[in-house]
Amino acid sequence: MDEIIEILKYTIPSIVTGGVAAYFLKQHNALENSKRKFELFQEKKKHSLPIRLQAYERMTLFLERIHLANITDRVDPYDANKIEYAKSLIANINIEFEHNLVQQIYMSTECWNAIKNTKDTLLNIITAESMKENIASGQELKQVLKQISIASISPTVVAQQMIQQEVQNLF
Repeated sequence: MDEIIEILKYTIPSIVTGGVAAYFLKQHNALENSKRKFELFQEKKKHSLPIRLQAYERMTLFLERIHLANITDRVDPYDANKIEYAKSLIANINIEFEHNLVQQIYMSTECWNAIKNTKDTLLNIITAESMKENIASGQELKQVLKQISIASISPTVVAQQMIQQEVQNLF
């Protein structure tokens, strides 16, 4: 019995010391893994940030280009009737959108949906105005669309503000 007590005197402190050492080693390894993950995240963020900023810049340019005042300045009716002019504006907006479609992978879903909704809203405005009886020509449609862009807050401005807010959140 004395031998067992003697063995336990040495064994129990060794087990406790080994357990404490194992616990601290596990904590140290977990901390080191966290540091490595954070460093990798920072490195990844450092490389992806310029690409994301470029995507936001391109979509801001897209919104600026499809703003009713700007697109009507860029796309002239050339004496076309109002329906042909509306089709030309719609095609121009859709081409611009398709050209920038890949930018969605760098943006939040909310921001991308705001941009898509802006595009759809502008297409609906152009279509609705082109169907009005009091507008007879493409030139008149152009003037009405310019007046609309001046008289109310454009959906493009709202989407641009959302982009600016999202970019500020990146920093």
